[in-house]
Amino acid sequence: MKQLNLALLVIFLLFLGACDDEEDSRNRIVISPGPDAQAEVQTAFIEVTPGTDIIFEAGTYNFTNQLSIDDKNDIRIIGAGREETILNFSQQTDGGEGLLATNCENILFQDFTIEDTEGDALKARDSDFVTFLNVGTVWSGTPGTDNGAYGLYPVLCTNVLIDGCYAYGASDAGIYVGQTTNAVVRNSTAEGNVAGIEIENTINADVYGNTATDNTGGILIFDLPGLSQYGNTCRVYNNTVSDNNRSNFAPEGNVVAEVPAGTGIMMLSTRKVEIFDNDLLDNMFANIIAASYLIINDNPGDPDYVAFWNEIYIHDNTYSRNGTYNQNQNQTAMCINTFIETWNELEQPDILIDGITGGAFCVQETPTPSFINVDAFNLDTSDCSGTAKTDLSIYDCVGEALPAVSFDPYGSSL
Repeated sequence: MKQLNLALLVIFLLFLGACDDEEDSRNRIVISPGPDAQAEVQTAFIEVTPGTDIIFEAGTYNFTNQLSIDDKNDIRIIGAGREETILNFSQQTDGGEGLLATNCENILFQDFTIEDTEGDALKARDSDFVTFLNVGTVWSGTPGTDNGAYGLYPVLCTNVLIDGCYAYGASDAGIYVGQTTNAVVRNSTAEGNVAGIEIENTINADVYGNTATDNTGGILIFDLPGLSQYGNTCRVYNNTVSDNNRSNFAPEGNVVAEVPAGTGIMMLSTRKVEIFDNDLLDNMFANIIAASYLIINDNPGDPDYVAFWNEIYIHDNTYSRNGTYNQNQNQTAMCINTFIETWNELEQPDILIDGITGGAFCVQETPTPSFINVDAFNLDTSDCSGTAKTDLSIYDCVGEALPAVSFDPYGSSL
């Protein structure tokens, strides 16, 4: 037995040594705050070779131009900590993003915060194995329409991990994953955004262990027409989604401008979604919404697009609604609220569906949450009158338990 234990110890020490050797073998480019940082960073992003760490030392970096990295592999961009390394773009005069990564493979962003970009804060596009660890995106002051649209913004990517991140003040979504295959968003906090976390037209996503609070809508799972792919298969679980009652400050014309203030989790024309083991607290329009894109636009303009939600399974969540309803709503939400208040003096529900679907919708909750089907096809928007349906028992069925997302994220693990 002693010989076996000794052998195991030797193997363990060899493993640690191999890990140290791997770290030691990586190239390092160290950037310090100062007037030359802009040029030094952009030069590093252009000239960096595979197996390199670009290290931002602690401090505040003031940038006037977008930083771009393109067509790179096996690169880690690392700060000294989310509170210690600040990339500030408040004086930005050039570029649509703060930091833009395109056509990369195996790229890691870790331990820094991006502040006050003119547009999106940190965008990764057309990239594979993209990891965000302990990264912050912030717009200072009171959130408003002039803020950038997206905080963390992987789009057209595969194998994305967002872990331990923070997003505040985005005029669209603080943490957004779009047109992506295989994504995990976990252990992160989104507050003060229009959408806290948004999964859009994405295939295979897990969203868990997050806190979404004080947004217009906490977590959105949307499928929109006219994009590169349609989404499906998303699990949303073990999240705290609370007090998302902030007035919607998205620019007019954006899809998220239609999200009612007071939305916990909202699904729009998506399919294969499992929502379970979440704390849904004091989202005063509705804790969960299932709606069709047709409620926003009755002509999607995409002949292959299916505008109806389907295969939704909601179970084992905790609900409460004890806050104050936000009367500052878009026209559709105001009409729905007026209809709910006048139809048998109902209150805003835990679960609200628009009824524009023929798809599967299963709910297994104890105790039974409040529920309204507003039957939107028959809702008269001229006077906000119609007929509500409040019998949740017709959706008493067991849906499909979806599989966990599985991939080997770069620089981390699932």
